[in-house]
Amino acid sequence: MLIEVLVALALFGMASVFLVDGISVASRTMRLMKDTREMEQDLLWARSQIFKEHRYEELEDGGEIEALTIGEILWETEIEMTNVLDLYRVKLSLEYDGNDELGIDSGTRVSTMLILRPGWANGSDFSTERTRLLEDKKDKIRNMREERQRK
Repeated sequence: MLIEVLVALALFGMASVFLVDGISVASRTMRLMKDTREMEQDLLWARSQIFKEHRYEELEDGGEIEALTIGEILWETEIEMTNVLDLYRVKLSLEYDGNDELGIDSGTRVSTMLILRPGWANGSDFSTERTRLLEDKKDKIRNMREERQRK
């Protein structure tokens, strides 16, 4: 009888140790996920603020923006024109300070995206390339019409 009670207490003690350890791991994981989510939200917000600017020259220069959770974000872009009219490939680099209170380390995030901006070619480095692409498209349309008329 006494041995059975001691065995039951030992099993209960081991189960409670594993339970408490599991709860602490889950708590740390939830905290890490929350901090990561806040960091991701700040980076998305910063990206949206950066691309509110419609002038190519302003984006080309880069800059800095202050985010709520992760502090100051330094950003720069590399913009190149694609073979599609007014479609640009933009490489955005975000370098952020982090937040010691939330346990977010400083870091860098680089993303590449395609952006449709018809106004960027006006008066910029891309104006001659855009004119060439536009003429190529007009030539293709003209050739297609001529082929249809022959048939």
